Amino acid sequence: MESLKSALQTLDTESLTTLKDNLEFLKSRLAQKSKKTGSTVNPTIRSSRAPTIDHILTILPRKKLTRDDFLKEDIKKLKKRADLEASLPPEHVPIVNRNDLLGTIESTWEAVNVATPDQQSVVQVVVEWPQKYSTASFEDLSCINVSDLMVRKTHKGNYLLCRTICTPTFDGGIGILLAIEDPNGDPAYLKIFNHALLFDADDDELDTIFPIGAILALREPTYYTNENVTDLPFIKVESPSDIIHIDSDAPVLSGVSWESELPIRLRAKSGQEWKEEGLKDFKESRWFSSAVCFTNCIKFGFEVEISRLNRAEVYLRLGWNNSALHDAQTSLDSGNLSDELKRKAIVRKIKALYAMGRYLEVSQMANSSKNDKIFAEWVTRANRRIKEQNTGNYDWLKLYMESKKGLYYSPDIADFTGPVEVKTNSKGLRGTFVTRDVKAGELLMLHKPAFSVSTSETVKANDLGFDWIHIPAIGRSDNRDMHRLILKAIQRVWDDRHMHDTLRTLYGGETAEEPKTFPAPFVASSPLEHPTRPIVDIDVEYLQGVARFNAFGEQKGHAVYIDPSLMNHSCMPTARRDFIGDAIVIRTIKDLKKGEEVTLSYIQANVSYDEKRYRLMNSWRFNCECGVCEADDEDGYDARETRRALSKKMDDIGERIKKTFDLFSIKRLATEAKKTIDNMKRTYHEEHSKKADGCKYELAMPLRYLADALENIGRLTSDNSFFRQSIEAKMQSLTVFGLKITDNTLTGALPKGKRPLPVDTRQVPQFYDEMEVETVLEISGLFKELGDKKRSKSWFDVALWMEKVYSGGGIEMLKLRQDRSLGSLGLSGLFR
Repeated sequence: MESLKSALQTLDTESLTTLKDNLEFLKSRLAQKSKKTGSTVNPTIRSSRAPTIDHILTILPRKKLTRDDFLKEDIKKLKKRADLEASLPPEHVPIVNRNDLLGTIESTWEAVNVATPDQQSVVQVVVEWPQKYSTASFEDLSCINVSDLMVRKTHKGNYLLCRTICTPTFDGGIGILLAIEDPNGDPAYLKIFNHALLFDADDDELDTIFPIGAILALREPTYYTNENVTDLPFIKVESPSDIIHIDSDAPVLSGVSWESELPIRLRAKSGQEWKEEGLKDFKESRWFSSAVCFTNCIKFGFEVEISRLNRAEVYLRLGWNNSALHDAQTSLDSGNLSDELKRKAIVRKIKALYAMGRYLEVSQMANSSKNDKIFAEWVTRANRRIKEQNTGNYDWLKLYMESKKGLYYSPDIADFTGPVEVKTNSKGLRGTFVTRDVKAGELLMLHKPAFSVSTSETVKANDLGFDWIHIPAIGRSDNRDMHRLILKAIQRVWDDRHMHDTLRTLYGGETAEEPKTFPAPFVASSPLEHPTRPIVDIDVEYLQGVARFNAFGEQKGHAVYIDPSLMNHSCMPTARRDFIGDAIVIRTIKDLKKGEEVTLSYIQANVSYDEKRYRLMNSWRFNCECGVCEADDEDGYDARETRRALSKKMDDIGERIKKTFDLFSIKRLATEAKKTIDNMKRTYHEEHSKKADGCKYELAMPLRYLADALENIGRLTSDNSFFRQSIEAKMQSLTVFGLKITDNTLTGALPKGKRPLPVDTRQVPQFYDEMEVETVLEISGLFKELGDKKRSKSWFDVALWMEKVYSGGGIEMLKLRQDRSLGSLGLSGLFR
């Protein structure tokens, strides 16, 4: 997919909602402070369920969908309001009342914190205006005061010097609220969004980063009106790189005096105290504030090298490997370390290099330390990674066994990229192509994520409900998964300029700028000067687009991968993806000639054409034009709706087949299933198979249901003819899923000697969810029950071949990845 032009728009939290017990308290409190609220507390209760796909499909137009088909009435109203606000000229407004401002923040804290988990409070976050971020050098900006601010204006070429006058408050949505003042004592309302390191921070950590009296410089600030309370305008900072924390002895403060007196309460006053606070935060896993504490130790000159090594360990926890490496190396270069500290510094340097994929350097460095068990283990690990990186040879069985344990699993592996390259396809879009002939099942990639979020991270006990409306992209979400993934992207680039440039090569959405050329030229990153100051100017809106349009749902969460994101969609894909923990595996599913494109399917195969077109346009804003979609489109809407209704009927029949054990009922269900399938087949036009290469995905599961019914009849009657009918139906189900069967005979002699597999090995079924291999195993088992050992062995070999193509494994992998044991299928004698 390719982008059009710039601007995913600004996030603003404007609606806090509480329920029942605390609602009346809040309403009365806010009534007393009618001019003091910056957010609206509404008695909104999420009582209606999300519309079903059936309901959605009945109201969508029958034509091909466009983005405007997703512009619902409530979004239209919000868009109209945003457009009107944007059309108004900038203007000066009265400075906010200090007491009103502080009352607002206090009320917001109460609204967020008095709600209990059983109260389904909902916070609405609206993306309306273009999200701003500054690229100007701080040295090139001129200082302004609060009185200079104009609403509806970004103050280009300026910075606002201010300090905090209250403790920060999480607004329940995506923002942190602060009251600030300039040197003249004029207050302002500050909303900070997308601060990745503080989203899950507790009050202690927030207070460490933004204590009362913290001096800030806001680069090129934008001032907004408040729709709910017109005399409470606010400064909105969308990118954390626009907030510069100013040291009290910084040259920029020379000659600056503060008009008002402020009771400043410091967390620590000496290097020793900062060390104690840093260790305390480290034990509590407050990595960000721990890094700030150890930075203050260094500033005070207290145990500088030890503090630097402590900070290096914290940076490793934050994923800031570049700065961890720098801290460890600086400590080593100091020449002031004891043997014990030198060893710690080397270990931390090795950890940083290893995390950055610089395995050769790890091996060389660890090898230089003789007779040390820990370093010997690092040499072994690094050498394994080098081999994986160069050959693509992994211990697949071990990896899959580890991933089956149920925990969020991040395998210790090196990335591998096979014979592929990124270039422009025949439609002018970027895609991924093979650089030589490849066979079905060849490994193209095994990659760890650039950033990811686990399911366990997306739900917190104190989370309020979430309603995220993104007007420019016409998107909506009722969970925090995507927002947390965006925060992970921000945290990932905080310390890594090359990763920032690399993410800018990915598609950022239809409203974003064109992506940069892939791959991004390597740029060495300087280390962080201070943990609160990212080394890059963070374009939050582009990172939002990257996260939204490139995220894969993996086993236990969501992740963004770099190279796999450059593979286009097709419902007739040439490759498939699998996940081992949070790592993605991509293998070809058909033989490809040099220069052919590698495509993946973004959605399941067997959903209807109209559901596919809805989901593809809703999530990625395109219509698929593959052979299957073209053929389904030509069937016509009425035929597709009939097919979809019959498919739903077959799902019901299938559920009844699973629960039915008497002969009369199962025969009746088999007859009903066969009649329904025959009616489904009539919904396909004559040329459908030719255009779709025989693929009729919606028939696959109905044929499986019929096969199960026929097999059950055979077992109840001991009539082998039903076993043969079941085999025939199973073969048909594989065929409509894309498997080319070259020998579908059920009886008769087979040629002597070594025989080819009864399938075309140039291509496996287009889609895989472990059902296709199981179907082949069931065919093998039924042939064995019929006494046809040759055909049974032949089809068992097909299952082994398919498993090798899908996972690179053999018999042990086949057993591992099947829910039913091979013994239960009567196949235990076919393998050793």
